[in-house]
Amino acid sequence: MRKCLLIYGLLLTGLISQAQTRADVEKTISDLEQIGVKGILTADTSLLVRIWAPEFMVTTPRNTIALNRAAVFKNQKQGLIDYSSFERVIEQMQIQENVVITMGYELFVAKHDLQEAKAGQPTKRRFTNVWLKRNGQWLQIGRHASIICVP
Repeated sequence: MRKCLLIYGLLLTGLISQAQTRADVEKTISDLEQIGVKGILTADTSLLVRIWAPEFMVTTPRNTIALNRAAVFKNQKQGLIDYSSFERVIEQMQIQENVVITMGYELFVAKHDLQEAKAGQPTKRRFTNVWLKRNGQWLQIGRHASIICVP
């Protein structure tokens, strides 16, 4: 009987420990997502370099693919990523060992007219972000964003 209780206790402890780890990962990724929002809003490439892997690839709302972080920064310098407001809402998060996928929606207001958004008007889009834990650090390696409400 004692042996069964001991085994049960160890299993329960392992499950609780795993749940805490999951909560820690969820908090870390949520915080990193908001750091990304801040980096986009302020055009702070030094901040974005810390959370985007060099191979960070994006399917853009313009139906193009930015093949790496440098291509995303080029889009930013061209004024294609220039917002007066930007909000990201995570609706789902899936954790698989060293990979996390977040999905949800974003609301942004472009400073200038863009192919996908009029200046000064709120635009809503869906997103999927992919994070990879590499050498103890979470880095965003992929993203897909699609406009769902055209102004």
